[in-house]
Amino acid sequence: MNKQTIITALFAIVAVLTAKAQLTDWQNISSKNFVTKIIHDENYLYVGTKGGGIVKIHKQSGEQTVLKRADGSMTGNSITDMALHNGELWVGTEFNGIAKVTDGGIEKFDKKNAGFRINQYFSGFFFKDDGTMLVGSIAYLYAFDGKKCTDEYDINILSLYTYVKKIRADRDGRIWVACYDALNKYNLCVSTPNDLVPYNIPYGRVNNIETDKDGCLWIATNKGLVKFDGNDFTHYTPDLSVLPEANIIDLTFDEKGNLWMMGEHSITKYDGTNFTAYPYQLGDKNDYLLTIDADNEDVYVGSRFKGLLKLTDNGLTAIPLTDNQLYNSGISYSSGCIDGKGIFYGATTNGLQTYNIETDECHFEPMGVIVQTEADLGGNVWLLWNWASTDTCLVEISATGKKAYLRTDYPFTEANADLIKFDCMNRLWIATNKGLYMRDGETWTVFNKSNSILSEIVQSMAFDSNNRLWCGTFGSGLFLFDGSKWTQYTTSNSQLPSDYVGFVTVDNDNVLWLNCRDPQYPDKMGSEFGLGLTRFDGNTWTTYNCNNSPLPSNCFWDIQVDADNRLWLAAAGDLGVVGLTCFDGTGWTIYNTSNSGIVLNEVTKITLDPKRDLIWLTHHPGLGLSVARLNSHNSAINTPTAPNDANTSIYDLSGRQVAIPAKGLNIVNGKKVLVK
Repeated sequence: MNKQTIITALFAIVAVLTAKAQLTDWQNISSKNFVTKIIHDENYLYVGTKGGGIVKIHKQSGEQTVLKRADGSMTGNSITDMALHNGELWVGTEFNGIAKVTDGGIEKFDKKNAGFRINQYFSGFFFKDDGTMLVGSIAYLYAFDGKKCTDEYDINILSLYTYVKKIRADRDGRIWVACYDALNKYNLCVSTPNDLVPYNIPYGRVNNIETDKDGCLWIATNKGLVKFDGNDFTHYTPDLSVLPEANIIDLTFDEKGNLWMMGEHSITKYDGTNFTAYPYQLGDKNDYLLTIDADNEDVYVGSRFKGLLKLTDNGLTAIPLTDNQLYNSGISYSSGCIDGKGIFYGATTNGLQTYNIETDECHFEPMGVIVQTEADLGGNVWLLWNWASTDTCLVEISATGKKAYLRTDYPFTEANADLIKFDCMNRLWIATNKGLYMRDGETWTVFNKSNSILSEIVQSMAFDSNNRLWCGTFGSGLFLFDGSKWTQYTTSNSQLPSDYVGFVTVDNDNVLWLNCRDPQYPDKMGSEFGLGLTRFDGNTWTTYNCNNSPLPSNCFWDIQVDADNRLWLAAAGDLGVVGLTCFDGTGWTIYNTSNSGIVLNEVTKITLDPKRDLIWLTHHPGLGLSVARLNSHNSAINTPTAPNDANTSIYDLSGRQVAIPAKGLNIVNGKKVLVK
């Protein structure tokens, strides 16, 4: 008999948003240190950030207000551009279309309601005399009437990484469009009624443009400054003038008509006659400036790591921004864990970042490339490093300090690790390209094709309440290890949808959940590359997908189970469709930017904190974290009491059997139980 069961419930029967408990109390945890755009009006300075929303600073009082996703005051936290027009603040975002902010509230315009091709990288607001505007995004320039897209123009159909940076009109009414183009073919265009015409200038790559009060076009390039008066080009370079450097990144005019420009080593003022350079140093070789704004005598720049900076006699002085909860919003895709004190640990490209949500304290420690952060059952945190770049393979962080583990001291000297996991006995398991390693005290055991049927690199691991190990592989299917014997499940001997298993987890009833991938493209993340959510109870295989359930995607970054046995899914795919998905066994709930305070629809890592009843969500690098209250019914045992059932077995985290569970994590009948 075929054990494969395909659920055929109609959407009307199994409806979205029917799960019993909803996520509440959303928070966006982010950094304001990555400043992408600065503008001003008479009363306020507006600072746009990547991941931290917009900080609105009252120029006289210094009071700061944050416009962000969590409270609905902004449509997205990653800001690509801003413009002020007729008392309205127009905002371009990296993933959430454009927004109009007025005293009456906020309006969002995106692919769904305005007809844009895509919701990403909106910038270059240009307001025309007829009340319409031009605005750009990836690959397209749009004509927009304030509500709907009325026309569109291809920027460069040959490059997927082309987007509009700025749009300006010169003295003759020609509309110029500066673009970022990965192929360097369409850096500067002239907009006509029917098309965008590339305009090649022999002065290097165009970085940005601006026009002066006379309508002359000024062009910042990587080979100097260029002025176009409608007829002739004038080229300013360090060789031909006193311009201090060639690579001009951004430029703007102040109210007096002075041109301010920003390079890699100096900020320069040009008054029409003289160039005055103000050299600067950022102190971090990886840091750089992105944008400049001149407000009368006050000149501000935004940097990658130091946030908002003001030009003073002493160089660049940092202006602290409120709610700056992280050093860097760029948490790695698969990173995130909670230690015994409730502190979040996240890896970045250049170090370790921690955040205490109860005290609002953050800490950053420069380190090598961290692949994964994982907490053991004792609340200690382990860091998996990139073994190819260092001799240190693991770092353990406990209450007594840090302990580094060197590859040369252990049996995996030649291996490269991809994943670590702790079982119900708090033993460490490491998946490497040379096999699977298990550490029990000071004893190491290796499983590979020489002593087991395990032949492929393990992609994911999960342990059931009997401490049996389930492993997903790319190419060899699913493996089960009961402590002595290995069992393999493939498409040949079971109803496994594919031999490429991307993620596995086990719920509180010992039911296995997994996500299989397309054999041709197992590494690609998108709904078309996944084969849905598969349930295996030891006998029956059941698969949910986009066709027979409300699932927004067939591919998942992560799958976790909470104390109420609810399944949490980090769906991969179209940002306008996917969301954080919850399945409680009967109903589906999808959390997205339209119905919740989540930062971004696509989640790459889910971290559960049952003790504090919180769910932490990691997003694309640069967008920080989303945190919400789980409202679980069974988050913990309230008081430690002796069990009445003589068959109940309780172990502490050291593996010692006890009569009464201690406060904290315990192993009760093979399951992790939190005692308050």
